[in-house]
Amino acid sequence: MDSIVELRNVTKIFTNTQGIIKRKKRTVYALHDVNLSIGEKEILGLIGESGSGKTTLGLAVLKLLDLEGGEILFRGKDILNMKKKETFRFREKTEMIFQDPYGSLNPVQSVYKIISTPYKVFNKNAKERDVIERVIDTLEMVGLNPPEQYLAKYPNQLSGGQRQRVGIARAIITNPEFLVADEPVSMLDVSLRADVLNILLELREKLGSSMLFISHDIAVTQYVSDRIAVMHLGQIVEIAESTELVNNPLHPYTQTLISSIPIPDPERRWDTSEPKVLAGEYVNEGKDECSFANKCPFVMDKCRRSRPKMIEKGNKHYVACYLYE
Repeated sequence: MDSIVELRNVTKIFTNTQGIIKRKKRTVYALHDVNLSIGEKEILGLIGESGSGKTTLGLAVLKLLDLEGGEILFRGKDILNMKKKETFRFREKTEMIFQDPYGSLNPVQSVYKIISTPYKVFNKNAKERDVIERVIDTLEMVGLNPPEQYLAKYPNQLSGGQRQRVGIARAIITNPEFLVADEPVSMLDVSLRADVLNILLELREKLGSSMLFISHDIAVTQYVSDRIAVMHLGQIVEIAESTELVNNPLHPYTQTLISSIPIPDPERRWDTSEPKVLAGEYVNEGKDECSFANKCPFVMDKCRRSRPKMIEKGNKHYVACYLYE
């Protein structure tokens, strides 16, 4: 599969101050030598706990963060070294769907203004009549019908589900080749989630776009993604096709994530044989070790001495863990 986006040894470091007088500094590796690729028309799911670096990776892929190391290629071109004109066209081809449908929309702008603005930026000579038609077509694509009734409305006049559809419409009006969807359904009612996920799947077919789908919900990610990558403290620890990863998790961290999913069965009892997470410090300070070493129930000495490499265990299933050497 040809890649539209490729990450090579991508590293992003944040420095936090601690203590009452803020003199003590701590370096945190939000992304630590991340290698990842996303194919043409592929939806790659990215899962992990809050603070694992998922959103940081999504922002980095869209050139919204400076990096300390590595390369990010978009159609073979390093986005970090793009010139001004190249960056402008890159912005047209890549967009983001934000998590918060309330905070990501300007409350003083109408739906028409919100959706039409990015299209006008990249099509400065477009006639107003053509822009209106484009906005109407885009509203129909995201299921806001009849679209004419939404043009003059403001975000406070919309429900959460309608606001998120407006956010999706704003992201796709330029026909992007690549989308980053950052927890796009986490703030929606359960009854609305399936509708929004189906819209994303339909857009992939209509636009031919690739997508990085960020979520902490494994079930949602499996439904919408072709492959899933598991991230822990800035490191990718496992990658596989969606069904394969959920049915056959290899990394102890992935096993822990899946075993923690609540099952609505009153007769089910907790299985004591399931992986348990050990107590330990939970931060990546750039040490040459497995990011899960301080929490893993199967930790070995070499896990703390060096970081395991990603290896294939069949069925295009990759894992970074010394248990599978």
